[in-house]
Amino acid sequence: MQIWNPAASFTRPNDTTAYASGDLVANDITAGSVLPMQFPLGGNAMPGSTRIARARLRKSGTTATNASFRVHLYGASPTVANGDNGAWSTDQAASYLGAIDVTAMKAFTDGCADVGAAAAGAELLIRLPTGATLYALLEARAAYTPGANEVFTLTLESLEAY
Repeated sequence: MQIWNPAASFTRPNDTTAYASGDLVANDITAGSVLPMQFPLGGNAMPGSTRIARARLRKSGTTATNASFRVHLYGASPTVANGDNGAWSTDQAASYLGAIDVTAMKAFTDGCADVGAAAAGAELLIRLPTGATLYALLEARAAYTPGANEVFTLTLESLEAY
């Protein structure tokens, strides 16, 4: 068994337009330019099973008010119907792996952070081929007002069993 804690980041657009619950939080306001976060499974000698139990989310802005988010995970790169601050809507239903909520971030002097855990007994159990990539998108779950050019970093906490 191997512990696997990959991280990925993105910088959201240069505006402070408030999100509504259900809005996509992304790197671009144009749907065709949104890039999901990527977590390569490189380095595995063979295909394996992965159990994702927690997600750590941090952001560069120091405002934690209504900073509640859902992390959506996919086994193939999703295409979004809307850009940043539009309703979360994607394709890839067949490769959708599940979601983890980070319900209330904590404010620090240099940003905000918190951890979301899969519900007890609902950890994401994934079997992907060698060299596969996991993809993630972020959805606002409250009326959150972001900072301009805020950087979001997601770290997945999982174990790989071969």
